[in-house]
Amino acid sequence: MDLKQRLTLSMVISLGLTIISEGIVLMGIASLLHISLFFIFPALVIFWLFQWIISPYVVGRGGYEVFSNDPQYGWLYNLVRRIAEESKIKPPRVFVIDAPYPNAFAYGNRLGGMRVGITLPLLNILDVDELTAVIAHEVGHIKHRDVEIGMTIGLIPTVLGYISTLLMNFGYLALFLAADEIELLFAIATLAIGFVIFIVTFILQIFVLWFNRLRESYADYNSFLVLGEGSKALATALAKIEIYMQNIRIDPFTGIIVTAPPVKVEEKDPQLLVEQWLRTKVSAFKDILSTHPYPARRAQMIYRLIYGSNI
Repeated sequence: MDLKQRLTLSMVISLGLTIISEGIVLMGIASLLHISLFFIFPALVIFWLFQWIISPYVVGRGGYEVFSNDPQYGWLYNLVRRIAEESKIKPPRVFVIDAPYPNAFAYGNRLGGMRVGITLPLLNILDVDELTAVIAHEVGHIKHRDVEIGMTIGLIPTVLGYISTLLMNFGYLALFLAADEIELLFAIATLAIGFVIFIVTFILQIFVLWFNRLRESYADYNSFLVLGEGSKALATALAKIEIYMQNIRIDPFTGIIVTAPPVKVEEKDPQLLVEQWLRTKVSAFKDILSTHPYPARRAQMIYRLIYGSNI
């Protein structure tokens, strides 16, 4: 079984377990509240549509759309268009994002168009080959419909997360304002329910994050398909991003959506860092709570695709 087959099998297993776990939780909630699933599903669909419509404006805030005739970034538009055509998809809209962290990300919807956002620091620290490899990764997300799939798979944990936060905040407030034993018991019960929902959400997120990491690897695979040996530049791009991110604070509102939390690195030379990653044995639990695979794992996969097992 080659790497692509293993990756595909892992995605199927991960997706199946995620759907089963979310289904069990959904049926459990419906049973406890004595609510029919026929009422729950429309509410979830409405919430999904709401996210789907507003997400391009939330994620891409501060973005500046560029076109082929743009005197400063026309080359970037043409680069994204070329990669999209080689990936056999409709070219996405291209936005340059004024953000403090170096990153590129796919977002948007089918109404306003799919988009690739590229931050200014990323343009400043990557060379053309590295930027091309990163864009091929992001175009892979669009090709694989990861924006819609990720939003769908994460829908139930997102809703439960909102409910948990609401109940726990309300419980803390009620605890502070409690004037008698009944109000105190009510506050404690609210906190307890919110905490239980938080635990359930956390467990579901483990499955969702696993699936998300596999989709990131699948997008890396698209970079390899399009660029072949040129996708090796993706590893040095990741190294440059991690080095840059050592002293950057992520925006808690938008940053956590589009940027993977940085890993700690001591090496300051990107090429030496990649070589270090290639020698690193990565624990299976190293990135269990991350949206993206550990960078060393991503570098090793790219090199295996290019050179086989001889890395």
